[in-house]
Amino acid sequence: MSKHAARDGLSVVIPAHNAAAALDRVLPAWGAVLPTLQRPFEIIVVDDGSTDTTPAVLGRRLATVPHLRVLQHSTRQGFGACLRTALPEVKYPLLLYAGVDYPYTPTDIRPMLERIELRDEIFGRPPDLISGMRAGRQRPWIVKWLGRVWNLFWRLFAGLPLSEPMPWYGWRSWWNRLWTRWIYGVPLADVNSAFKLWRTAFLRRFPIQSDGDFVHTELVAKATFLTSIMDEMPLSWKADPLPPLFLVPQDRRRVFSQPQFTHESETPRDGVSTTAASAPVANGESSSSPVPTT
Repeated sequence: MSKHAARDGLSVVIPAHNAAAALDRVLPAWGAVLPTLQRPFEIIVVDDGSTDTTPAVLGRRLATVPHLRVLQHSTRQGFGACLRTALPEVKYPLLLYAGVDYPYTPTDIRPMLERIELRDEIFGRPPDLISGMRAGRQRPWIVKWLGRVWNLFWRLFAGLPLSEPMPWYGWRSWWNRLWTRWIYGVPLADVNSAFKLWRTAFLRRFPIQSDGDFVHTELVAKATFLTSIMDEMPLSWKADPLPPLFLVPQDRRRVFSQPQFTHESETPRDGVSTTAASAPVANGESSSSPVPTT
């Protein structure tokens, strides 16, 4: 059997809203990197109700980027809703989702793929999640001082080794990290990173309840609750600031008060309609409806 055939295939899911310029830049980059990984691959872009020239860019790139498919929302639904739309269409065992509102580097997928294939020495199984961790900013002096005091306290009174400081993304992100760790048990330093590599079968174990960017916390919290193995790896350094989050107010309340860990009969949400370009449909054929280019 060839080395190419022995490796798990990879589906790259890219949610995008009004991101014509970013997609025109990043899709050729993914199209150049993925064939070098020596494994089957596909790229699925979910156009989340874009009102700019995103449909035209996608229509043009369908002819130049290998194994590209496009799904569409009629109105903006959010990152989580895009994942919910894409997941039934994914055909490979590994799924990387990548946002386009931050300049993620496609080649960062290489070490993440290597890591997800390593079995844990204690549990004897590979991870379900490898999360990319973005570079932080310069920490304020008060944060540096408090961090040293905290480390020294635990070193002196508990004998714990000194730990490396977590990346600093600002006070708002610091509070969000603290809050998600206390409430949901999320162990990641950069839970809101939109560059995460998952096992597709794991994501299909439970419903995705969040519509917006809270989905990053939801999925990691559920993975923690289900005792999944996960790891966090640094991404290429970028000077760009972190993008604002698109949060849907009901997401936190829904996930906290009524978390779902099994699939039940689900009613389609209002306003979520999709079309696909060259995407499989229920009868095994392909939709030939082109993405609008006007």
